[in-house]
Amino acid sequence: MDLSSLKAIIHEVRSRTSGRTVLLFGSSSLLASFPNDPPPDIGVEMTLDADFFIDPDDLTCRSDLHAYMGINEAYHSKYGYYADFVDLRMADAFPEGWRDRLVAMEGFDDVFALDPVDMSVTKVAATARNRLSLRMSRGGKDRGLKDIRTIVALLKAGKIEWAALQERLRAMDWEPALVVEAGRVMAEISERLKADSSAN
Repeated sequence: MDLSSLKAIIHEVRSRTSGRTVLLFGSSSLLASFPNDPPPDIGVEMTLDADFFIDPDDLTCRSDLHAYMGINEAYHSKYGYYADFVDLRMADAFPEGWRDRLVAMEGFDDVFALDPVDMSVTKVAATARNRLSLRMSRGGKDRGLKDIRTIVALLKAGKIEWAALQERLRAMDWEPALVVEAGRVMAEISERLKADSSAN
């Protein structure tokens, strides 16, 4: 996804969410922090969706938005991109203080994006939870390496710092099994970062 495509999605969301704040998270949120960087440099070139919270949250509003802008719906069919509208309670699992670090989306009122380090923490957590679930035969679909590649791209480009990511991860109140799995994800990120550095 590029910035113009994301802005088009946000314009559509804004037109349907009068009086509410729009919060962007997930990989596409990086375009708010790094609007002048080529998508491959920040690991979003393969991203086809944008993830949103609507605040205050409203199930009817989210359902209506999804019916038009969700995967395989009219907006997706027409433009090739789609949007996911998520229950705001999911943000309870975000790093403490995430609201204080939100990045304003240039050109929009009341549209904010997750800070890049906070976004990276959520990606480590999502990958770790997914792998843990698959390992324990709880079902689910393998997320693959997309999230890991995004974090590696950010680190390589100097957009986030390894120490800052580690510090914010250490502050998370996770169950022991998830802490261990997140450690494995971080080790894989480190190895891929070293391999990419050696190749260059």
